[in-house]
Amino acid sequence: MKNIFLIMTCFLAVTAWSQPQAVSRKHNDPEAIAILDDLQKKLNAYTSISIDFAFQSEKNDKIDEEMQGSIKVKGAKYMLSTKMQKVYCDGVTVWNFLPEQKEVTVSDYSEEENSQVINPLSLVKNYAKDYKASFVKENLNKGVWEQIIDLTPLKSSALYKIRLVIDKNKKQIIRIALYEKDGTQYTYLVTKFLTNQALEDKHFVFDAAKYSDVEVIDMR
Repeated sequence: MKNIFLIMTCFLAVTAWSQPQAVSRKHNDPEAIAILDDLQKKLNAYTSISIDFAFQSEKNDKIDEEMQGSIKVKGAKYMLSTKMQKVYCDGVTVWNFLPEQKEVTVSDYSEEENSQVINPLSLVKNYAKDYKASFVKENLNKGVWEQIIDLTPLKSSALYKIRLVIDKNKKQIIRIALYEKDGTQYTYLVTKFLTNQALEDKHFVFDAAKYSDVEVIDMR
């Protein structure tokens, strides 16, 4: 995959919860603000979130890659799992584990430094600062009322748009699509969304004892 952390930015960030933020009306339309505020309030009520997703990347209408993955979030803690990569974060330390390379990189977690990469709170908390939010439409799709919002970066970026598709009644993310200026599109489809599960803290820590043959690269 071109950049596995795109998953973190767009799934972990959107589905993680945060305190409601003051939103500027300068760059965001009222309907988009209302929908995103409702999403925040709903997510704030969860003690944990577990998501299974399907990923697809395509360019010029040709599929480049497909895969499955899962994400678990509990407060500032998270764990991303795909066939290629596993990322653990206990709110203090981040372990980036590459099973095929038998390598794990360890680094300190910093919300500020990782806000656009692996911070699970960044998009929800700071969308008004980093994006222009626009309501696109509401439509009925296979019995589900969908609300569609586009986030357009306010600063120069390889991305020109992030599209969020939200279940109006459940107030849950259904699909996220990222559009790059070179014509590449990344799509993440939520296949399972579970909340308030009893997730032990050990799920968010890389257990080095289980991988004695893995090279540890400590960047702290």
